[in-house]
Amino acid sequence: MSVDGFDPSHAHQDIPPEFSFPIDIAAVSPAGKTYVIKASAGQREKVAHRLGLQTVNALSAKLEVKVAAGGFIKVTGEVDAEVVQTCVVSLAPVPAKISDTINARFITEERAAKEQAKLAKAKARGEEEEVVEVDFDDSEEVAKDDRIDLGEVAVVHVALALDPYPRAPGAAFKPEAWDLEPEKQEKAQTTSPFAALAQLQKKPKGPGQ
Repeated sequence: MSVDGFDPSHAHQDIPPEFSFPIDIAAVSPAGKTYVIKASAGQREKVAHRLGLQTVNALSAKLEVKVAAGGFIKVTGEVDAEVVQTCVVSLAPVPAKISDTINARFITEERAAKEQAKLAKAKARGEEEEVVEVDFDDSEEVAKDDRIDLGEVAVVHVALALDPYPRAPGAAFKPEAWDLEPEKQEKAQTTSPFAALAQLQKKPKGPGQ
């Protein structure tokens, strides 16, 4: 899923995260450990560029990391941010405050390899149509090199919490600015540009399309 050009898969690429706070899983006891992280001005500027924001005035998170038996890791807590988005109608700045709950799950590379091997064996036996019990799901990330970047976790949650269509107070779509015909202007007054786009996408395709 992408948001305003943001791609969470960025975390899996060889690109250093804009706001990085990596931790070693081995350093976390079974009782868990709490981390309080805060982005610097330089880091916030880079995050703003990545997320397509005018500015990121504040970005912090308080996260608890717990390591369970079998190679499972839970990251819970909250991320807070103060950002300035761009109005989709007037392009005016739209300040926004974000406070989002984080409940992320990770597995170690060793655990992921074991589960993948289990699935491969089941497929080799022709059991791919049967229910094969695995101990992880698609919502869990693999902790590469047994490390988790808490800064990246925070940025991903900020991105997903952003308003996809921010509007400044009083901003309204004006069809006359698009030089529409009178009858189309009247219809546009009661239809948002996003709803109109959705309707166009729902139209059935003709032969060869």
